[in-house]
Amino acid sequence: MHLLIADVRLIDGIADSARDHVDVVVDGDRIAAVEAHDPGRPADARAHRIDGAGRTLLPGLIDAHAHYTFDPTEGSIDTIARRTDPQIVLAAAGHAARALRAGVTTARGAGSIRNLEVVLRDAIDAGTVPGPRLLVSGTAIGVTGGHGFKFGLEADSPAALVTATRRVVRDGADVVKVIASEAAMLTTTGLAPGRMVHGAPELTTDELRAVVETATELRVKVMSHAQDGESVRRSVAAGVASVEHGWLADRAAIEALAASGAFLVPTLVVTDVNRDLPGLTAAQRERQDLIERRHRSSTETAIELGVPLATGTDTGEVGVTADMVWREIVLLHDHGASPMAAIRAATSGAARLLGIEANVGTVEAGKLGDLVMVDGDPLADLGRLADPPLVIQGGRIVHRG
Repeated sequence: MHLLIADVRLIDGIADSARDHVDVVVDGDRIAAVEAHDPGRPADARAHRIDGAGRTLLPGLIDAHAHYTFDPTEGSIDTIARRTDPQIVLAAAGHAARALRAGVTTARGAGSIRNLEVVLRDAIDAGTVPGPRLLVSGTAIGVTGGHGFKFGLEADSPAALVTATRRVVRDGADVVKVIASEAAMLTTTGLAPGRMVHGAPELTTDELRAVVETATELRVKVMSHAQDGESVRRSVAAGVASVEHGWLADRAAIEALAASGAFLVPTLVVTDVNRDLPGLTAAQRERQDLIERRHRSSTETAIELGVPLATGTDTGEVGVTADMVWREIVLLHDHGASPMAAIRAATSGAARLLGIEANVGTVEAGKLGDLVMVDGDPLADLGRLADPPLVIQGGRIVHRG
């Protein structure tokens, strides 16, 4: 397909400000040109012209922490796991399609039921179902009985973790997900279902280093679920590419994260949604309020110290649907990021984290034609990123609102 998006306001993922009156030409699956608007541009019979006046064009959005095989309406992993593989994959395809309609053209899977992320990724790549371009972690790795053990791969020593890392890459993972800590919420899994857990470490630095060194040899990155300060410190000491969550991390841990150059994927939507979950007891709600306050503090500190950020929704968690990347962007701004920095976390920043910045994350000639158009100016109102009227993926119009 040949597209001309004419006279549009452009946020390219690179510049510190938007550019007005820009023409973007897409030829096949790639961006062919990004030029000043030319009202006298000769008509091209091949080109489908899209009027961009009054609208803003951005790079396709990236969700760097997604669980499409989970179910945001169902809190029990046990219940989901009892479903058949076809049931899980069909539901996951629906979540992926919802994400794409919301402008998410690329996503990183953060762990799945029975490695079914791999099936979904391959179906999207083959064009069988619509969805974001997926990099998947497949089966997460953690300790026996630890967080996520019901859908993860259990390993309890550096040697066992080396084997587990090799296994998940063998089974199709593009990135390795390691569980460095407990969760930080009321849990229905683990060794004591129903208790409050506090994000405490579950892997030592040496164990995490075994995962990172093995993954590096296999040319894949490591994402680390780490909630408290100690698990964050251990993760960055081991050399992970990103810390996922970090809700309870103290300032010293965030300083270590900043010094390491690793990314933070704070998944702000989760604690924002959890605040309004029905049926919590007074004690649970008090605990949830504390988590949210700590989460706000850790994220604000990360922004203050210049930690690289990438957006991740943790979609699949209860109440977190696949179309909430825009809300994560808004929350980053609410926690101190400028509107442009928040958008970059969902575009060029996330692309760097995923190691795919040569192809996506910015609007430049030669990059893949992954583009999102919104009405008005999202720098003035980030809420305009919700429900975009036009989504283009690989040069194809995949959604018109």
